[in-house]
Amino acid sequence: MNRSWILALLVGGCVPLAGCGSTTRVVQNNETCGRQMTDLQNALASGAMTQHEYERARREAIKRCDKSS
Repeated sequence: MNRSWILALLVGGCVPLAGCGSTTRVVQNNETCGRQMTDLQNALASGAMTQHEYERARREAIKRCDKSS
């Protein structure tokens, strides 16, 4: 009889965990490529980023935009 209870507790404890680890997360970027470029230009013009930072961020944004096309 003890075995039955132990088995029931093990099975009952595992059922809630059955879905763990199999979740998929999708992240959408609703910002347009043009908007990203404008934001980068504004950040550069306002002094929020250096020319070097701007150029690096711009290259990365262009790569992302090319991939999504």
